[in-house]
Order: sequence, then C-alpha cells, then structure tokens
Amino acid sequence: MMNLKGQAAMEYLMTYGWAILAIVLVIAALIFLNPFRAPEVCLFEQAGFTCNEPPPQLFVGSDGELKMNVKVWNQAGQNIEVKRFMCTNAPGNEIPESGWVGQFQMDTSISSGSSITFEGIPCVNSAGEQITSQPNQEFRGKIVIWYSYENDIDPNVLHQIKANVISRTAQSS
Repeated sequence: MMNLKGQAAMEYLMTYGWAILAIVLVIAALIFLNPFRAPEVCLFEQAGFTCNEPPPQLFVGSDGELKMNVKVWNQAGQNIEVKRFMCTNAPGNEIPESGWVGQFQMDTSISSGSSITFEGIPCVNSAGEQITSQPNQEFRGKIVIWYSYENDIDPNVLHQIKANVISRTAQSS
C-alpha cells in the first residue's frame, strides 16, 4: 500500500515538473524574441510620401543628442521643393515653433517617384529644445516636412505633411 502512494506522488511530481519546464521554456523564448516590442515604422498621415524603405535611423551622438537619418520618397505625382524639415516628439498635433531645420537642404528638390536622404537631423521636444537620449531606447514621435510643389503659383505658401515614427535609438560610431 505504501509503495503505491509513493508511486502516485512521483507521477504527480513528474507531471507537474514537465509542465513547469514547458512554462519556463515558453517564458525564456518570449524574453529572447520579444514579440511585444513595437515594430519600427514611419508612416505618413496622407498619401503621396513614404519613409519606411529603409526604416528611419535614430541615433545618439557623442554629446547624447538624438538625431535622425531618413529617406523620404515622393509619390505625390509631381516634383516638390522641401523648404523645412523637423523631427520631434511633441504630443498630438503640436508642432514646436522652433527647432525645424530650415537651412539644412533648403529648397531641396525631390522629383516625382524619387527619394532624398536627410542625414543628421536633430530631434526636438515640444519646446523646440534638442532631445537627449540613450542608445536602445524607443522613440515615438513624428517628422514634419514643409514643402511646395514645383508648379505652385506662390512657392512661399507651404504645404505640410507629417509622418509618425516609432524606432529604437542606436549609438553613433
């Protein structure tokens, strides 16, 4: 009688032991693969432009300031002139009054169907101040581009387009 109780106890422990081992393996796989991390994305709010091929690069410079490299594709059907460009983490539809890059690539033309790469664009917060960050942090923000069409009557009247960006920061070399 005593042997049967011991056997039942061993079977009980072995069954739960295998179940616990399976749970530990699943948890280890989830930690390693990290399926809950947000995907890297760059998505414009309206059609005509794309910026996700390749995804934007956000990097922390030696001074700790956050900067962006991004390739913007013009699929608007006509040539454009980029006047200003901004990377920001300002909430909602808020756009800082300062912090945009106006002298960088001023009046840069992007032909319909082609692209241009903006490199080293500083990212600013809602006050227009440079963002400092650490490598391997998640960035949630947007890029804002002010542009005019090549055939606009008044090229000083600017169109604005925004793209939402989610990406991880890297260390610049």
